[in-house]
Amino acid sequence: MEKTDGVDIVFKIAGIGILVAVACQLLKQTGRDDIAMLTAVAGLVIVLSMVIGLIASLFSSVKSVFELY
Repeated sequence: MEKTDGVDIVFKIAGIGILVAVACQLLKQTGRDDIAMLTAVAGLVIVLSMVIGLIASLFSSVKSVFELY
């Protein structure tokens, strides 16, 4: 995973959240509540996959700082 600025990650997560919220509202207005729920779950999975990668790199950094091999 590439090194990114913390603000960059926050903006990516916020952008995904805004897109998912708009898509869910549009789908709910057209009466497709089931697809709106799937859209929300897909957005959550995308954001969680980004965060899990960051947490993994955090743990590896902590391991190397404290020499916990």
